[in-house]
Amino acid sequence: MNADDRIIDYMKERNRYAATAACAAAVQLFALAVYLCIYALIAGGVFYSLSEKGGKIFAATVCAVIAAGLVIFNICCVIKGKKVDITRPDSIAIRDSSEVVRLAYRTARPVLIYKITWWLVILSASPLVYIILVTAMDDQTLAPVYAKIIICIIAGFAVLFAYPCFDRIACYRALLNETHELYFDAHSFFAPRYILAAGTPTVICLWYLFRYYSERGDIAWIVLPLAVLLGSAISFLCGWTKQDLYRV
Repeated sequence: MNADDRIIDYMKERNRYAATAACAAAVQLFALAVYLCIYALIAGGVFYSLSEKGGKIFAATVCAVIAAGLVIFNICCVIKGKKVDITRPDSIAIRDSSEVVRLAYRTARPVLIYKITWWLVILSASPLVYIILVTAMDDQTLAPVYAKIIICIIAGFAVLFAYPCFDRIACYRALLNETHELYFDAHSFFAPRYILAAGTPTVICLWYLFRYYSERGDIAWIVLPLAVLLGSAISFLCGWTKQDLYRV
């Protein structure tokens, strides 16, 4: 396999993984929109046959099932990411194909930046949508919930379509030695990836349940810093254990 084929295989695998990672990130936002829709339906009296306790149990069950499915999906995405590391080209292949990569980067960069710009403009307009809905709707209790649903959907599509463009630019820059991304030990970052994959849907689910179905919804934000601290501690412990095993 010549140098150009190695570069092409790497970029194909990385593009596929970037699309999968973008899908995984977007699904977290779509799931949050679904959670908020469930709350809006229950609070709006659609499930009038459910008692208050029954509504909480129904919402918690649905959210737990969705979060468990997202954890499995995210972990599968992390496992798929290992294929990208396997196809990483060596320094010789990068040097031999630098001119071809540079030409491809110059050709693709304007299109990628154009797509990123449009999605950033759409994403930046989402606060305006929030203000309009909260101001125009008569139901001031559910208006912020509906506005958050729309913002989650917009942000999900923005991540879905913009992140692969960001990653493509990062890939070109790495192959042109403008960054040192290709020389990092990717295996040392798999523990944080697994923690992030499992923790993100779990934390979103817990925050949602505490925020909208607990007696102290005003302090639900405490779930986020606690999750960051716990995840960082577990990640550090995994890295320290791995280094200790290598010493032995």
